[in-house]
Amino acid sequence: MITFNGDLFFQQQLNSILCQKYLKEVHIYDDNSSSDFKRILREAANAHGIITLHENKGNLGVIRNIKKGLQENYSADYIALADQDDVWLEDKLELCLKEMLELEKGDNDIPTLIYHDMKIIDENDQLLQGTFWQNRRQDIYEHSFQTNLIVNLVTGSASLMNKELTKYAKDIPENLEIYHDAWLGMVAYTMGRVKSIKKPLSAHRSHEKSLTFNQKRSNSLLKRVRNNVMQLSGKEEPLKHQFQFIECFLETYESRLETTYRLNLQEFLSLKGKGYLTQKKHIWEAQNKSLFS
Repeated sequence: MITFNGDLFFQQQLNSILCQKYLKEVHIYDDNSSSDFKRILREAANAHGIITLHENKGNLGVIRNIKKGLQENYSADYIALADQDDVWLEDKLELCLKEMLELEKGDNDIPTLIYHDMKIIDENDQLLQGTFWQNRRQDIYEHSFQTNLIVNLVTGSASLMNKELTKYAKDIPENLEIYHDAWLGMVAYTMGRVKSIKKPLSAHRSHEKSLTFNQKRSNSLLKRVRNNVMQLSGKEEPLKHQFQFIECFLETYESRLETTYRLNLQEFLSLKGKGYLTQKKHIWEAQNKSLFS
């Protein structure tokens, strides 16, 4: 669990994690929170022997803190990431682990990722309309390498990864506008195994300080209109950040990728600079190929 001044909802999330079946250890990586919240974390660690608290002396930021947590726990067979203000449903870990073991089939030397949809709740635990995937329109497409190439499908706090996948955390770039889940998700889709679970297994809390939902949600009409105007005028590319991500990913792993994936990534990058309509056509074709396949 990555934390930073999470006073309001931390205890509820921790309680939902502690009651999980098959839970072995809880590692909390706090990014130099206030003294009051640090006290809450220390009390929790003292009360539960299963918890290990790691306190950063300075503020690392989300990506560096997550990389630190993953790299320091390579010995774990499986790791589930957690936001400080979500709520895990009681069978989340059990169902994710079940899918993981079925996918591995005894072979745990291949990077493997399980991820799932989430309910959405507000500050008062009231259920909001639509699931996380529905709000991002990710419920109508098949989750595949092709669709993940267009937009990141994986949310780190809704995932379970095996030891082999965590080894790739060290390569996550810190200078791009991408998240750890996009990087590890692409690793799993190109060099490993992936299973998506349509059933929501946690509740993601949407509130003013909610990083995951507020920064990634892009379904407001006003924002979509603004983006389309900027892109039609040539001032922005629809896939600008995705191009930067794939360029870095290909540079890092080109020699390790199977030919099919390498060529697909190179073909995707060939769209760079082709203009709004060409890029939008590619997005539409990828989504509809997945939708009607």
